[in-house]
Amino acid sequence: MKTIQLNILNPINLIPLGLVSLSLLSGAILVSSTVSAEDPSVVDEINITVPIACTMSGAGMESHNAEIVNGTYTPDIGSTTLHAFCNDNEGFAIYAAGYTGNEVGGESSNKLVGTAASNNATIESGTATTAGNPDISNWAMKLAITQDSGDTTSTNAFTIDSAPNVALPSTAESGATQAPFSNYHVVPNEYTKVAHKNSTTDMTATTGGVKLTTTYAAYISKTQPADTYSGQVIYVLVHPADTAAPTIPKSLDTATTMQEVTYCSEDLPEGQVYTLTDERDSNTYHVARLKDGNCWMLDNLALDPTDPTTAANMNTSNTNATQEAINNLLNGGSTTAGWGNTAVANVTTNFNNDDSYIQPRINNASKDTLVTSYGPASTNGQAKVGIYYNFCAASASTYCYAYGQGVDVPDTIIDAPQDICPANWRMPTGGDTGEYFKLAQKYGSDAANTNSLQYNLSTPLSGYYVDNAASGQGSHGYWWSSTHLDYRSMYIMYLYSSTFIDPAYGFEEDGDCHRQLGYAMRCLMAE
Repeated sequence: MKTIQLNILNPINLIPLGLVSLSLLSGAILVSSTVSAEDPSVVDEINITVPIACTMSGAGMESHNAEIVNGTYTPDIGSTTLHAFCNDNEGFAIYAAGYTGNEVGGESSNKLVGTAASNNATIESGTATTAGNPDISNWAMKLAITQDSGDTTSTNAFTIDSAPNVALPSTAESGATQAPFSNYHVVPNEYTKVAHKNSTTDMTATTGGVKLTTTYAAYISKTQPADTYSGQVIYVLVHPADTAAPTIPKSLDTATTMQEVTYCSEDLPEGQVYTLTDERDSNTYHVARLKDGNCWMLDNLALDPTDPTTAANMNTSNTNATQEAINNLLNGGSTTAGWGNTAVANVTTNFNNDDSYIQPRINNASKDTLVTSYGPASTNGQAKVGIYYNFCAASASTYCYAYGQGVDVPDTIIDAPQDICPANWRMPTGGDTGEYFKLAQKYGSDAANTNSLQYNLSTPLSGYYVDNAASGQGSHGYWWSSTHLDYRSMYIMYLYSSTFIDPAYGFEEDGDCHRQLGYAMRCLMAE
């Protein structure tokens, strides 16, 4: 942020009583006054803050059309002008990627795809201008810097980047040298920096920024089927210049890890099951987009922070918590009065005393125990229990308030702000307006029926942990939500004997929802 400060000195003449005289001269009123040297001045101040702003616009981007006869090459197809500007001297970079089918980063995202209903042919990205062996159609892009009106420093230190080596589509090009994007180059299928403006380069030398012109070329093989082939290129401006490349959005069908998922695509088939890996410990989970439109884990979480390797791997890039919260979890709490100072690895047994409200606790003894379960994450009617977490551990040590009127009780009861779900995932909300409840409204409650909540969410009878032992395995199931019930309890989802499920369970008086108990966890895609 830049701050422009204008100091306006606005002295006001003070006119003491008895010293004012008025005279009428030619219709004008003259005021005379006497002000002593000791009378104060009044200083008025105005502060104007101009925020950092970056803009990018395009001209001629609607469509580039060419009719190319088989066996010929056509360069300079269309012309697009990008106009980019940032009002500071930190520089910026422009990234480009093929964007076919509203997807970046997929195998076909940099291809031109045939549009005829009877033809699924494509045109690869490449730079061949004549027939190779084999003879493969391809298309390419190049960029050029043009001077903006008012630009007093020519191209204003704007640079076309050299592209990284990429796989080329035909054997005729397999030995080609990758050139800068100032020459025709393969259209990247992931975000690739194509141009940048160095940091410390002042933008004040131009009235409107810099211009970047893109053109395209295509070679059409003799065997390419007749059709209209279409694709897109997406451009993204990042600021400052050294900012990392944009993240390619991935859904369940394009990601390989839980942490890579950044959105729950509406195009996913409802109930289609995918398998993703947790980067922190290599555990795998079944996941699916369900009837409420959200993406859900279909297995109980099995993250074990007592494992040294897992603990060492946990950080803000792979866990839905700040580094401070993760450190508190692994070290048994914060430095705030009332917390224990025992590492979570050493507090995995007693889940029913006052300390189990304020210290993170887990139990992993039943992690691989098989219990009754239905649904796509089950095998032969069984699934694993997973790990039991008290709520202090489940919330990544961010919700560890003492019982009753003890220390660390907040003035206002709140919901859990963070948790130990993978990054980009989180605990579902609870209560009769929560996400468990809304999901239940989309399904029935007969576990043997494939349209039931129990079946589609694959809820095992995993029981819970209390005192020093597991209880209810094979007959009950309990799952934390992030939503508070009262000062000592959270709403949970409760399953009884596979036949009855309450997605908004909460009874303060019987203690079933108390935060010191050990329950299972599920995670929901956070958007």
